[in-house]
Amino acid sequence: MNQRVYVPLAVAIILTGLSVVGFGWEADFEPSTFNPHVGEPVSFAVCEPCLDPGTYEYVWDFDGDGVSDLVTSEPVVDYVYEEDGFFAVELTSTAADGRRKSKRLGVLVGTLPAYAVRETLRQADGAIFVLITVYIVDEVTGGVGFTEALPRGWMHEEVDVGGAIKAERGDPKRYEVAWGSQFDAGSEAKFSYRLIPGYGGSTVTFDGMMNGYSDGVRFHGAVCGELEIAP
Repeated sequence: MNQRVYVPLAVAIILTGLSVVGFGWEADFEPSTFNPHVGEPVSFAVCEPCLDPGTYEYVWDFDGDGVSDLVTSEPVVDYVYEEDGFFAVELTSTAADGRRKSKRLGVLVGTLPAYAVRETLRQADGAIFVLITVYIVDEVTGGVGFTEALPRGWMHEEVDVGGAIKAERGDPKRYEVAWGSQFDAGSEAKFSYRLIPGYGGSTVTFDGMMNGYSDGVRFHGAVCGELEIAP
């Protein structure tokens, strides 16, 4: 979830008078599920309120191979994955005047006892609030956790560990978080932290893995949701 920037009317009028364009809109979208089964249709919906008024062309890369799979003007599209795996879905939105912006979200395809989704919020002081939610699909009997890379050049602080046991390694910096309790199907576990700008300015790229045990069998998968934030 990205923070929206709302410009007061007087400022908007001034910017319009100065012919300042390309400011204040973003490419964003949401899948109907971050953890579809193979063969399950997934709907991807463009966040139209995030756009300036006008017409847009949407280019979709559903499998993250760098090749466009669909070019359309429709804000909602469906896609079916034919194999298990983690896919970086990319949307590129192009306005009528040629302005272009992109967004990437991770989707984990396959049947797992649990999966994790990352959400972010850019805060007024330049920090980034990060929320990891682990969704329990089937009963997890041996605990669940995730490990999250911390981007270089950014400081960090915990906000709410959600009852997890946390550890940190040295280089590269990573969060290692674990909940040792049993989880019932339909329950959730959450962990949140803030990234604070250091020498900053670069794009923040996220890299995390979720893991756990169910009936003595280990499962794992990449963290879905937000994959990067541009400066």
